[in-house]
Amino acid sequence: SYAGKWQQSAPYHFCLFQSAFIAVGIVVLCVASYVPYRLYQRKEIRWGLLAAMVITLLLVLLIGKEVKGSHRWIGLGPINLQPVEFVKVGIVVLLSSYFEEIGIRVKSWKWGLFIPATIIGVVAAPIIFQPDYGGTAIVCALSGLMMLLGGTGWKRCALMAVAGVLILAAFVLSNPNRMHRLMNDREGNHQAEQSIIAFHNGEVWGVGLGQGIQKEGYLPECHTDFIFAVIAEDRGLVGTMGVLTLFVLLLGCGTVITFYAPDKQGLLLAAGSTMIICMQGAANMAVVTHVFPTKGIALPFFSYGGSCMLASFLAVGMLLSVGHEALKAQANPEQKAPKLYSFD
Repeated sequence: SYAGKWQQSAPYHFCLFQSAFIAVGIVVLCVASYVPYRLYQRKEIRWGLLAAMVITLLLVLLIGKEVKGSHRWIGLGPINLQPVEFVKVGIVVLLSSYFEEIGIRVKSWKWGLFIPATIIGVVAAPIIFQPDYGGTAIVCALSGLMMLLGGTGWKRCALMAVAGVLILAAFVLSNPNRMHRLMNDREGNHQAEQSIIAFHNGEVWGVGLGQGIQKEGYLPECHTDFIFAVIAEDRGLVGTMGVLTLFVLLLGCGTVITFYAPDKQGLLLAAGSTMIICMQGAANMAVVTHVFPTKGIALPFFSYGGSCMLASFLAVGMLLSVGHEALKAQANPEQKAPKLYSFD
C-alpha cells in the first residue's frame, strides 16, 4: 500500500509532512483571523473567487492525477492539491457575501433561489464529474444550509434538496462501479469490516499508542480517511470520545460566534465556517463506523493531507474574524446590541 511503501522507505514521512502542514495552517489561521470579513463583500472578490473555483476544478478534470479511477488531485511535486477542500471554504465566502448584498430581495425566486442554485450547480458539476460524490454531497449540503440561513425559506430549500438528491442518485445509478460499491457496503465491505474490528480491538482504553495492528496493512487508507479507526484501536472509547468532544466544543464556540455576529454576512460566514469542519467530521465518523457508505472523506485536523488541513485552519481563521468583529460590537456602547437573526 501507499502507506506501507513510505513507512519502509521513510518512517517519518507522514510525521514530517503533517507537521509542515500544521505549521503553514497556523500561519493561514492567523492571517485569516485578522482579515476583515467585510472585505469579501467586494464584487470583484466574490466573482473572482467563483471563477477561480470553477477553473481550478476544471483543471482537475483536464490535468488532474488519477487515483483509483477518480481525478481529484493536482500534482505539485511531492504534494497533491485537492481543490474541493478549498471550494468548501470558497462557497461559504461567496454565498455569505451574496446574501448580505441582496438583502430583502432574498424573498424573490430569482435572487433567493435561482441565482444561488445556479452558482452551486456551476461549482458542483465539475466535482461530480471527477467523480467525487462525497465531496459533492458536502458542498451541496453546506450550500443548502447557507441558503436556509440566508433567508431562502424552508420550502424552496426543500425543493432544491429534492432536485439535488435526484441528480446525485442518477449519477450513482448510472455508474456500475458506484453501484457495486454501494452493494458491497450492504453485503460486506473490507474497509468497513476492518474498521469495525479496530473499534472492537480498542474497547474502552485501547491497546496503547502505536500498538494497534490494523494499520499494518489490514485497514486501507488508515492514515487518511480511516484515521478515526486507528484512534479507536490505539486509544479506545476514551480516545474517540475525546476527538468527538473536540468537535462538539468547536461546534459550540462556532454557534456562539454565529449568534453574536454583528451582521448577516458575519452570521452566515461563522455558521458556514463551523459546519465546514463539523459536517465533514460527522460524515467521516459515520463512514468509519459503517453508518454511511465508504467515501473518501477526511477527518479535519486528524487525517493526513495538506489540503484538508489548510482549508480547516482557514475556516477557523474566518470564524475568529467574525468573533473579533462581534467583540468590537459588544465593546462599542453606541452600537446596537447583537441580535439573533430570524429567517423564517
